[in-house]
Amino acid sequence: MTTSYNRLAGKVAIVTGAGQGIGAAIAEAYAREGAKVVVTGRTFAKVEEVAGRIAAAGGTALPLEALSGNRDHAAMVVARAIGDWGRVDVLVNNAHSFTDYLPVNDPKMEENCMIDFQSAFFGSLQFMQLCHPHMVAQGGGSIINMGSSYGPRCEPGFLAYAASKEAIRCLTRTAAKEYGPQAIRVNTILPSAMSPKALWYLEESKTYDLELAKVALGRFGDSEDIAPTAVFLASDESNYVTGQTIGVDGGSTMF
Repeated sequence: MTTSYNRLAGKVAIVTGAGQGIGAAIAEAYAREGAKVVVTGRTFAKVEEVAGRIAAAGGTALPLEALSGNRDHAAMVVARAIGDWGRVDVLVNNAHSFTDYLPVNDPKMEENCMIDFQSAFFGSLQFMQLCHPHMVAQGGGSIINMGSSYGPRCEPGFLAYAASKEAIRCLTRTAAKEYGPQAIRVNTILPSAMSPKALWYLEESKTYDLELAKVALGRFGDSEDIAPTAVFLASDESNYVTGQTIGVDGGSTMF
């Protein structure tokens, strides 16, 4: 049983890619802690289901279909948050299109990089730009971007994904310096949570045991392992934390 302490009472949060996995776990954790949550994703049925679970548990959520990297969609999401609830305190940039394993020399590499960067990097940038004036007007806010341990590790076959995630870390650090005087904090989480696709890949590539050996805690994480750190970074408890990369990956990446 999860205990709520209303750590996010009165706050409004936008969580992208919230139709499943890490995004859904974060959105539900925010609602349990008292936040009103806008849940976005590319498939409305999925975000509607998440919003339904939040409502059934006594929380407040607004499901919206939106594609990360589409500025018009991002503008619509922010406008709905402001129109319905008057503020945006927390932004979680979780949505990211994921391209499959591809060697550096593959002719499709450039296309893959463009797909990943549009979704992850530009999608995050667009939401940050659109939320920024509202956070300034209300006296501050918290932005949480999602990186990946594949960024610093540079695993073969995942250049597009890793490069876009490292670009997000640069975006985080730069924005933390620019937004800091306005009391807006920006941090990156490096999450590791097992998904059906990740499990399929590890089994298909016969790398399950190899990857598990890289995890200091000796087990793969799940979405519920990530949400508490996202709650901390959204709450006032982290009001002196900005520009940081926080690995929530069982110790597979250490800085």
